[in-house]
Amino acid sequence: MYARLRQLVQWWGVSRIATTAGGVLCVALGAWWVLRVPPPPPESAIAFATTSVVSSGGTNNPGVAAIPTFIRVHVAGEVLRPGVYQLPGTARVVDAVDAAGGPTAHADVDVINLAAALFDAAQIFVPRRGSVVVRAPIPRPLPGVNAPPTPHASTPEGASSTKININTASMSDLDTLSGVGPSTAKAIIDYRTKNGPFGSVEDLLNVRGIGPAKLDAMREQVTV
Repeated sequence: MYARLRQLVQWWGVSRIATTAGGVLCVALGAWWVLRVPPPPPESAIAFATTSVVSSGGTNNPGVAAIPTFIRVHVAGEVLRPGVYQLPGTARVVDAVDAAGGPTAHADVDVINLAAALFDAAQIFVPRRGSVVVRAPIPRPLPGVNAPPTPHASTPEGASSTKININTASMSDLDTLSGVGPSTAKAIIDYRTKNGPFGSVEDLLNVRGIGPAKLDAMREQVTV
């Protein structure tokens, strides 16, 4: 057996056997390299921070005030139907004026901010064109918005700031008051003629056609 193996080596050649063995070894190493399970990449050993998102919806944000479903506002001055109206919580001044029947022909809506947001118990005063503006709606910033307050309307240039004495005023003078037309001016004079001078501005409530809303509209424009 040994002699036969030696004859085979002599016939094949030592160098050829070594080359063949080396080739087989290389093939085996290559197959092992291809078929082996690769190690995990370095990134897999790094711990990543997780991020959770918390919803800010609803009313859980303490920095934002909830808007009420409904509000009540007082609309006075040069509107067709002065009074107290219930409006949605997101209403604007223009919505309140529309609810009161809209402005009269003598109204000066340019001196008020019709786009201002309303709040509960607010008063919207629509002045008469050319008269002294004694009130203006006070807007509030919308939730989450730091809007600057709208300044009060100022007295129109050339308008008089003198109050009208309801005990001595003529019908034309009374007709210039906010919320007062020819019929109301005549009613004031008729009451004054029949009952004597007014003792106070509040006595105007005794005049036919004058209610609390109309009195509030002219209160700062009259005196006794």
